[in-house]
Amino acid sequence: MASATTAFKIHGAAGVAAAIAVLLLSTFLLPFPSYASMYEADAHYKYKHVAPAPTPMPAYTPEPAPAPAPPTVIIVRGVIYCKSCKLANYNSGMDASPLPNATAKLVCEEMGGSGRRALEMTSTATDGNGFFLFMVYDVAAFTRNSGSCKVYLRSSPTMLCDAPFLPEDPTIGMSLAKEAEEEAEHDIYSIQSGALMYKPRSGVSCPAY
Repeated sequence: MASATTAFKIHGAAGVAAAIAVLLLSTFLLPFPSYASMYEADAHYKYKHVAPAPTPMPAYTPEPAPAPAPPTVIIVRGVIYCKSCKLANYNSGMDASPLPNATAKLVCEEMGGSGRRALEMTSTATDGNGFFLFMVYDVAAFTRNSGSCKVYLRSSPTMLCDAPFLPEDPTIGMSLAKEAEEEAEHDIYSIQSGALMYKPRSGVSCPAY
C-alpha cells in the first residue's frame, strides 16, 4: 500500500511538472508581435495625427484699374471756309473753299452766369485746307467751364471774303463737342457746326487765289 502511494506521488508530481512544461513551451511558441507592429498599433490608437481642416481661400477681388491721367493739354480744332468762291480745294457739296490765313477766337465764360471770361484765345492761322487749332494748357479752367466755351470768327486775310456767313452774327459763338478719339495726353474738341465761314460782301468779287 505504501509503495502504491509513493508511486502515485511520484507520477502525480511528474505529471504536474510535465503539464507546466507544456504550458510554458506553448507560451513561447505563440507568435510574438514585432516591435514595429506594436508601434504602429500604438501610433494608430494613441497618437494618430488628425490634419486640420483646410482654411477656405478668400474670394478673388481684382484690383480696380488705375484712374486715367488727366490731359495735359486741350486741343480745339475746326475749319474756316470762304462761301461761294471757287478757290483751291473747292468743295462743291458745301459750295465753299478753305480760306487760308484766317483765324478764330475761343471764349470760355465762367459757369454760374457771372459773364466773366475764364479763357479767351486766338487760334493758329488756318492752313491751305482751312484748318485751325487752339492749344489750351489751362486744362482746369477749360474743363471747369467747357459747357460755356464757344468758337467765333475772328479775322479774314482778305477784304474780298470777310463778311460773316456761318454764323452770320459774329457775336454768336459755335458750341463745342468732345471727339471720341482717345489720346494719352490730350482731349480733342471740335465745333459742332463743322465749320466757320466767311463770304464776299455784296458787290465784291471772290479772291483770285
